[in-house]
Amino acid sequence: GFELDRIDFGLEDPIARGAFEYAVLRETGLTTRAAAKRLGVNDSRVRQRLAARALYGIKAGDEWRLPAFQFARAGLVPGIERVFPRLPKSLSPVAVDRWFHTRNPDLEDDAGRGAALTPLQWLQSGNDPEVVAELAAGL
Repeated sequence: GFELDRIDFGLEDPIARGAFEYAVLRETGLTTRAAAKRLGVNDSRVRQRLAARALYGIKAGDEWRLPAFQFARAGLVPGIERVFPRLPKSLSPVAVDRWFHTRNPDLEDDAGRGAALTPLQWLQSGNDPEVVAELAAGL
């Protein structure tokens, strides 16, 4: 029930920290079968969506791991499939995860408090995914 990648294990070395975060993403990511079950589709449809960049995955040997942050209780985080194709392909999985979890001053809380939201919070709140997609394209 807690996010391992948000816990500080005292990894001061940025390379060690990145390697740890990558390992957590792989280990906690859903398999194509688990993702298919969550989305109510078959495994081949998940692989098609990975190829189309409508889902985000990490290739782990012969199988895929789909980072859990993109999934809601039922289905996907609203609009996230519009963001993935706009992310530069050169970004590492750790960079993608960090970007989705980092507050962005261009994503202001619509409640008028002026608080910056993370791209993930913006999408989860039902805001326009095109705003996040444009930010992703600028990375």
